[in-house]
Amino acid sequence: MRKKMLKTLVSFGLVSAMLLSACGSSTDTSADGTAPAETSQTTEEAAEASTAETAQETASETGSGEMVTLKFFNDETWWPYTVWEGRIPEKISEKTGVTFEVSTAADSTALNLMIASGDLGDLILTSDTAKIARLQTSDMCYTLDELAQMAGEESFDVHPVLRLVNTADDGNLYTIMAGYSPDYYMKEYPKAVYETTGLVVRDDIYEALGSPEINNLDDFEAVLAMVKEQYPDVVPFMYNYTHGNGIIKMLLGSDAAVGGFLDVDGHAKAFIEDPVLEDYYALMNDWYLKGYMTDENFAFTSDSDDSDYMASGRLFALAKYSDTANEMSITLSEAGCDYGLVQLVDIVKNQPGAKHLQTSAGWRGLFVPKSCSDPVAAYNFLKFMYSEEGQCLSLWGEEGVDWNWDEEHSYPILNYDWEAPNEADGMKFWGWTYHDGVRNTLPSYGEGGQTFEARAAATAISETNPVIGMLRMGADSEEQTIMNNLVELYNNMSAQIITASTPEESNALYQEMLSTAQSMGLEQLDEWADSQYVEKKAAYDEVKDIGAEY
Repeated sequence: MRKKMLKTLVSFGLVSAMLLSACGSSTDTSADGTAPAETSQTTEEAAEASTAETAQETASETGSGEMVTLKFFNDETWWPYTVWEGRIPEKISEKTGVTFEVSTAADSTALNLMIASGDLGDLILTSDTAKIARLQTSDMCYTLDELAQMAGEESFDVHPVLRLVNTADDGNLYTIMAGYSPDYYMKEYPKAVYETTGLVVRDDIYEALGSPEINNLDDFEAVLAMVKEQYPDVVPFMYNYTHGNGIIKMLLGSDAAVGGFLDVDGHAKAFIEDPVLEDYYALMNDWYLKGYMTDENFAFTSDSDDSDYMASGRLFALAKYSDTANEMSITLSEAGCDYGLVQLVDIVKNQPGAKHLQTSAGWRGLFVPKSCSDPVAAYNFLKFMYSEEGQCLSLWGEEGVDWNWDEEHSYPILNYDWEAPNEADGMKFWGWTYHDGVRNTLPSYGEGGQTFEARAAATAISETNPVIGMLRMGADSEEQTIMNNLVELYNNMSAQIITASTPEESNALYQEMLSTAQSMGLEQLDEWADSQYVEKKAAYDEVKDIGAEY
């Protein structure tokens, strides 16, 4: 076991103040301000103590090696697996003593209804930020420290950076979000890359045009002009409904997430104030007026609408994701297309001023609700999935069977196609319940190809700032209401700005959007965000350089 230089963050003054501010004694004070005797308990405390005692008794009863079946609710409607079966889930069950009855949300309202009812089953998986905020309360879910204590441990053992970036507003730790690793860990695995948006073009048309170099936006626009002239029945450019037009914003110097924040001159600002947006809208309006974009793009309502255009031969270039060339190849093959896609990489490497903002502190979490029938069993499962062993098994499969480390132990060498794993074995996707910032992308290095090259190019121009990702608004807070209104404003106005009949009208609509944002409470939101940013950044700076030996 590693020597622990720090078991908690208590020794860090500012960090402890932030994390523990909401963790003071729950004992009521009397009228004169003194605490009553320790033997007295509130009804709430008594109930919590009873719950913990019951959980520990249940744990001791189920500690005989018998398999525990828990109810697993998956809020991700698109998830490939709907049952816990196959060689890999079975191996995970052998390791944890837990198996699952899986329920998958039919739509985005399902989990909200469960939250309202209070009956959440045994384990919840979601990436919805509003739902995460509702789950991160002590009356709704167990904290990881509570679960650890039920299992006979002093507290949940986790790296100080992970504890900090995942701490909820009430000072408690309810989950470890998927997709993030501390800086020191990313440096240990230099072959790990960030998942980002990306840009693809049809290979048949591109080759017919002479495969011209595309090293910057000017080169790309020149190719769009050629497509417009030589292929009048093909739409030159579209962007994806889910991922928006992040790759074009990245190439212009900033791809701040819609609904989030960014650092502008050392201050936290709402996404709608991103200085790059003015240039972005001007460019998109110019492309629209030149006929490179069509109105159909702004009528998209699902992630697959652009796939239909590409598979029917009506689209040349698509702004979507860094793995789109590989991912969409299956769709094109099934549609009988005789062409594939090229992931554009050189444009990311060479566009002047291009920048990827890596501000995520994680995006998907597993939660153990208070309705859980066996909290300790659920905790044992979580601990395994958080571990390196659990991540490697759930993502890559069995070592020595499905993969092996390279000689330097720096990336896995798979004996199957990472982009098309054997779903009958339950490969890969259960690993998305939790993975760090390393293991979901390392296989791309071993396989090489377009996906890895695109992600490596974006990683090379990345600016990392997880503190921005820590600016989480309460689900029903005034700040979240303002942000929701700004997102709606952005979505409604973007199409109008891009499809304006003149550049002057487009810019006037952009200025109108900013003015309307101010009337919606933008300044108030910025003040909240910046005050949080200063506090959280100071806390992060205290722990960010801590390495593996903590």
